[in-house]
Amino acid sequence: MSDLNSQTPLTCEFGHALDRLDQLASPSTSRPIALEILTSPDIMRDLLQAELSEVHFDGLIVGQCRPKVLKKHHTSSYVIAYTLTLLNKQGRNARCLELIGKTYANGAMGERAYWTMQVLRARGFGNGSGLNVPKPLCYFSDLKLLIQETVCGIPLRQYLASNDSAASGLMRMVANWLAKLHQIDAIPEGIASREEDESSLQNLAYRLGEQYPHLASRLEELASSTWQRIASFRDTIPSVMVHGDFHPENILVTRNGATVIDFDHFCRSDPAKDLGNIIVQMRNMAYFSTGSLAALNHEIRAFLNAYLAAMSRADTEALPGRIVAFAALTFLESMCYISCLRGECSGVLSTIPAEVARFLRAATVGDILE
Repeated sequence: MSDLNSQTPLTCEFGHALDRLDQLASPSTSRPIALEILTSPDIMRDLLQAELSEVHFDGLIVGQCRPKVLKKHHTSSYVIAYTLTLLNKQGRNARCLELIGKTYANGAMGERAYWTMQVLRARGFGNGSGLNVPKPLCYFSDLKLLIQETVCGIPLRQYLASNDSAASGLMRMVANWLAKLHQIDAIPEGIASREEDESSLQNLAYRLGEQYPHLASRLEELASSTWQRIASFRDTIPSVMVHGDFHPENILVTRNGATVIDFDHFCRSDPAKDLGNIIVQMRNMAYFSTGSLAALNHEIRAFLNAYLAAMSRADTEALPGRIVAFAALTFLESMCYISCLRGECSGVLSTIPAEVARFLRAATVGDILE
């Protein structure tokens, strides 16, 4: 990524604030201290003023900064909203602006996310298209901090969870977003290729088997079958740009558009990876909210039909069999997340392995949704 110009240096001279930012950049700084610095109104006001005002604030002055933690990840990262009051040269309120900051334990991942959003906006995912990604403003390499504009819209998850009548129409719009991504022809250099491998699947089964010894042999069998299914076509499928974590929590919608966020796992891979992921995430949502895996089948069908209609026949000819394979993989991954991180295992132990087996037996997703 030699063309990255996002590594904004800390050139601002503001005494104590700069000392605290240097402290934040130190690997030895604890999470509580890092959060204290990142949510300091004065420190963040001075930083954003120094680095963004000339290009992004139209010369306005940051009069006030109000930070609010939106999300604490299980890793060392945070998502923080910064509501800014911008003043004109006379010191009068000109407008308010909300920015989103995201920290990274791995600085290279933050740089890739920043660069990815720039690339996608240049390829037609900017404001005005209806199919968007957030506008990245800068990446502070010292702080491993990404700053981007806030996104308008309501999380797709809310529509699905409330059984909203508009959900199917929104799913069709989301499908068009994904189809547009998968049809980008010239993939820029710097987009890493990521493919599943047998060892990662076996490791996943081993970790789950350690937690649930009575399921160990069953999980190893399912992991092996999933790998065989994926390996049977992996060498014949051209890779495209995929989101890598495509699910309802990362999609915000309005009546006229969809914006997808969180590009930490963006890569080159099989488009079926994104499709299998969102199908499984929706079925998991349905299970935890209603007790039925089938509660969102109508919306899943609407999504798949719209996606397939937007793609060429050549692109979709071998897709159905690949989707069920990646769905099986995602179910295994979600079992690990649900049981290990959320601590929820009632129902999961019987439901997810059975779902993995069902997807591996199926020729298409349609066989599951019947």
